[in-house]
Amino acid sequence: LGDSGAALRGRPDQPGEREEMPTTRSIFPVETAEVDERLYFEMINAAHEAREDKLISNGKPAHAVYLLNKFLESAERSVRIYTGKLSRVFDGVLAYGDPELARSAIQFLQKENSSLSIMIAEDPDVEEGQSIKDHPLLTAISKAAIRGSVNVSRGNPDDLEGFHCHFIVMDEEAARVEYDTDNARAFVNFGYAETSARLVRLFDAYQRNSTPLLTLPAAA
Repeated sequence: LGDSGAALRGRPDQPGEREEMPTTRSIFPVETAEVDERLYFEMINAAHEAREDKLISNGKPAHAVYLLNKFLESAERSVRIYTGKLSRVFDGVLAYGDPELARSAIQFLQKENSSLSIMIAEDPDVEEGQSIKDHPLLTAISKAAIRGSVNVSRGNPDDLEGFHCHFIVMDEEAARVEYDTDNARAFVNFGYAETSARLVRLFDAYQRNSTPLLTLPAAA
């Protein structure tokens, strides 16, 4: 996700209150979705179902969260995420702080030998004084009965210098590549085996030089 900017917070209507952030479903419920958004999501669903080798542009934070949910819901073995700082909120939309995303991640990690690997380029998006284990996504996963594993690390700045794309790879067959991390402009391809394999090799090479931040092993 394009999360190199600061996490946005809702403005409280009254002192001590915080505006509830919208999720992707609350923004685009089926009964009120704009036609172009509905058609876009239908196109994504069809491409995903067919594992279609086709580049589809992707330019809204809500689209990014929808796609990440789609990857986590359908992955069988692995999901690799290289992102800025695991932003809880981006451009007014719940991102990695979305509880629906946490549920999808837990559902995926309940599969035997599943693996979620996350590498961030910046400091994690948590409250001051907190560690990455307090991030809402990782807190939710840590409280669940999972059968897979989670590894979170910070990339080596020397490796990442000059590399300005964020990406997500699912099972070495589908990928979302974000080429404008400030505006979440990206493309997705669900039949992207050759390029996805290259992204996996790149991720794994960077991960070997990264700093471990958190490991959640499979439950005994």
